[in-house]
Amino acid sequence: MKTVIIGGGKGCRAIIDLARGSFLKELTIDVVCVVDIDPNARGMIYAREKGIKTSTDMYLTVLKTIELELIIELTGNDEVLREIQGMMKPGTKLIDHTFAHIFWDLVNAREEQQNHVREIEAAERRFKSFIDSADDWISIKDNQGKYLIVNPVVANAFHHKVEDFIGKTADEVLPPDLARMIKMHDRQVTETKRHLGWDEIVLIDGVEHHFQANRFPLTDHEGAVTGTCTIMRDVSSEKELQNQLVQAGKLAAVGQLAAGVAHEINNPLTGILAFAEDMKDDLSYDDPHFEDVKVIIKETLRCRDIVRNLLDFARQEAPKLDNVNPNDVIDQAMSLIAKLPQFRNVNIQKNINNNIPHILGDLQQLQQVILNLMLNAAEAMQGRGSIMLTTEYDRRHDRCVILVEDDGPGIPGNLVDKIFEPFFSTKGTNGLGLAVSWGIVERHHGTIEIDMAANGGAIFRVLLPATYTKKKK
Repeated sequence: MKTVIIGGGKGCRAIIDLARGSFLKELTIDVVCVVDIDPNARGMIYAREKGIKTSTDMYLTVLKTIELELIIELTGNDEVLREIQGMMKPGTKLIDHTFAHIFWDLVNAREEQQNHVREIEAAERRFKSFIDSADDWISIKDNQGKYLIVNPVVANAFHHKVEDFIGKTADEVLPPDLARMIKMHDRQVTETKRHLGWDEIVLIDGVEHHFQANRFPLTDHEGAVTGTCTIMRDVSSEKELQNQLVQAGKLAAVGQLAAGVAHEINNPLTGILAFAEDMKDDLSYDDPHFEDVKVIIKETLRCRDIVRNLLDFARQEAPKLDNVNPNDVIDQAMSLIAKLPQFRNVNIQKNINNNIPHILGDLQQLQQVILNLMLNAAEAMQGRGSIMLTTEYDRRHDRCVILVEDDGPGIPGNLVDKIFEPFFSTKGTNGLGLAVSWGIVERHHGTIEIDMAANGGAIFRVLLPATYTKKKK
């Protein structure tokens, strides 16, 4: 519809924008000219910028515009309106300034709509940013169990992309056992219409991860359930910390028990050992009771070792810190085992790093740790095999490493987490040596790691913080 706008004020620009956009679908306006006595009116300037003809002669424009179909009067002047009505050609329609307010309402409505759309888009961007940035697993599914939203941390855990989940069910993208559990829990949420939580174990790349899973129903304005939202937090590290606290509680309890029992047992053991030694000296080698007395002495000594370990375990003495070379720890431990029968057929080798930093530690306590690890290795190899003692520097974590590696049978994977527990043993021993060692290293702000050697044996790594303080002379 060929249109002339008379009046180049603010409203003129709004109508030009409406005509050039897609907002007025039922009214197609083709603005062919804008008229105003002021050539520099805002509407006139805007029309020229948009390539629309402008004029200051209303009469000439209205009378000579070919096939003019619509005149929009925006002057607000009734006299001008009457003049326009007097010169209009038959069939030409007129929208005066009173009726033109409809256009202003349309403009305002469009601006409000655009602002609302921008707000929705901004909210969607913020929501997406929150979902994508979260470390927790977040997903939303519809009532058919199809994923509507999944954040990247979920997809990455199963080596998928986010788009691999959208529109699919758990059965289609996740391992069967996990999918079965998810479907069961989602069903409970939708049936009860309640917020529910579970402790779930998810297998990721062969490793069990512990999750706190919270699920809640999504509803529409009428309260009908439209889907479920799931938020899962990996609490594996918290579980490990809980296990360590339980372990610490066990150690404390055993320490209290040991402190009370060990002293009571030690005195009678000393008496039994003294009398047994005297009896042995009084018996000849061919006496039928000679071997029995030797067994008594052997078992009494074994009990004494248990009591000694209990006392060491119970004391939990704070280390007397000094500047210690890790290589000296190995040398001291080797000097102690030189004459022990357990090592008669064991080949002991050293791989020493002479440039390794020092550590702040108690030399006597640390040598006890290495001695216990070596005794443990000798028992595992049944007194025959090789032990490699190595010192290294872990530059990345700024710590010194002492390794005790044997070529024995190794440690079964299901026992690795238990071998530092008090009284746990696979060889019928008292099971306190490794527990004592763990406590010593822990008091030195270090830790002990276990690994499997290439030859199938066990590797114990004692990790201790490095220091660069100069040794006192």
